[in-house]
Amino acid sequence: MAEIELREIPLFSEMDEQEVAGIRSIMDELKFKPGQVIIREGELGDLFYVITEGHAEVFIRDANGSDVILHEAGPGDFFGELSMLTNEPRSARVRAVDTLTTLALERDDFFNFLRTHTHAAIDVMVELGGRLRENDAVLRHMASRNVNEMDEQRMTIGQRVADRVADTIGSWPFIIIQTIILIIWIILNVIAWIKHWDPYPFILLNLMLSFQAAYSGPVIMMSQNRQSAKDRIAAEVDHQVNTKAELEINNLMRRLDELEISVEDNHFELKKLLGLEQKKRKTTAKIKRNL
Repeated sequence: MAEIELREIPLFSEMDEQEVAGIRSIMDELKFKPGQVIIREGELGDLFYVITEGHAEVFIRDANGSDVILHEAGPGDFFGELSMLTNEPRSARVRAVDTLTTLALERDDFFNFLRTHTHAAIDVMVELGGRLRENDAVLRHMASRNVNEMDEQRMTIGQRVADRVADTIGSWPFIIIQTIILIIWIILNVIAWIKHWDPYPFILLNLMLSFQAAYSGPVIMMSQNRQSAKDRIAAEVDHQVNTKAELEINNLMRRLDELEISVEDNHFELKKLLGLEQKKRKTTAKIKRNL
């Protein structure tokens, strides 16, 4: 990759040619084959990667061992900054999708680069915030989907019947139809238009309603117990997702604090250099006047 092409990457877009040449001289070009794992969970990271050609995907493993893609990166994107900023083990894997070419920057050079280039530090913060939102959305979607699928797979025929009965009894059509049947039953037995098969006080009707209550009660309780179990699973998964999101937010806030300190140090150094430059100019002007 030519040095001038490095400026096409947003992270280095505000650098002049001399700065591009300087940063390029301390970056190593690394190439990876399709499917090759670049970063693994748990390992300590000391390299920051910038993609110049190809694509990579950041993923984790869920409880079932399946790969869940958190982020897809292409030319101009970067990865590996999280572990370097927090000095903690890698939290996800990065895998090359196709032939991948990257420029790698070591930890100390990466921090020096952020301290001396404020716009790059801001780009890193913006990227971190965007990835945090994406990861949170993926984890929430994954958790919600898994809970429903898990519940569907575990349901027995009896539980399905209990849910259907509970849905039917707890609906307005059931109440209306039952009310109409009771009214017709009572009217026909009061006026005796056909025959008194259940005269007042409607003992047969009371017996039928008692049987209905005796069986519908336990069936409804079965459905409620299953719903309660599903709610507990959903609450546990939601708690895990919220905990992960809270940890990510705390990590992000810590990284922002570190970057803010770096920016403040950079501003202090710039002010110091400007002060020295002004003093130098004044001294030069004074010498010229004396001459």
